Amino acid sequence: MFLKQFIIIAMVIIGMTGFACAEANISVDPIGSLAAGEKFNISGTTTIDKVKKIGIEIFPKEFWDNLVAYAKEDNAGKVRFKELASSGDSANQTGINMVRFNPDGTQAYQTVDIPDDYALVIVPVKKDPSGKVTFNVEINEKVKKVPFQKGKYHMNVYDASMEIERPGTVMPNGWDVIKKKAYPSTTLSNIWDPKNEKELEYVEFTIR
Repeated sequence: MFLKQFIIIAMVIIGMTGFACAEANISVDPIGSLAAGEKFNISGTTTIDKVKKIGIEIFPKEFWDNLVAYAKEDNAGKVRFKELASSGDSANQTGINMVRFNPDGTQAYQTVDIPDDYALVIVPVKKDPSGKVTFNVEINEKVKKVPFQKGKYHMNVYDASMEIERPGTVMPNGWDVIKKKAYPSTTLSNIWDPKNEKELEYVEFTIR
């Protein structure tokens, strides 16, 4: 009897997993085993309608985990980066604020240093002869001058079709870590506008 119940539960779980995979809007290929300092590729496919660009944002896993914990305080979930004023402004030294948007309409600020092992790249998608929409980018010295070091990493892969690129700056993207959605930097006055909500996939990898 127990074995029969176990088999039924296992089949349900497998079925749910298969359903989730079938519904995935962004699929990232396995990155494989990486060595510190080497170039590597990030590739995958998407079924998102009218997608133009894919955003790939890489954080050290510990940094991302701390960001998620901060975002979830008081059941908020929404967080974004906001660059502070230049160092010439004595009131606000150069840096990054991590801004949490609380359910009661208030905002909380925490100044953070963006880690050295951080990278953001926007890559256009391509359609192959079969109609499959793919993306591919090499993480090299053009993307990041100093190669990634050993450690565990978290990567957000999202629909960046509306993203406005600002080379040399940290993008003021928004993340809803509870809904697992991206709110890319756009000209929308309200970053949390539902029209700005984009599909998002989490990926983790290790550099040895």
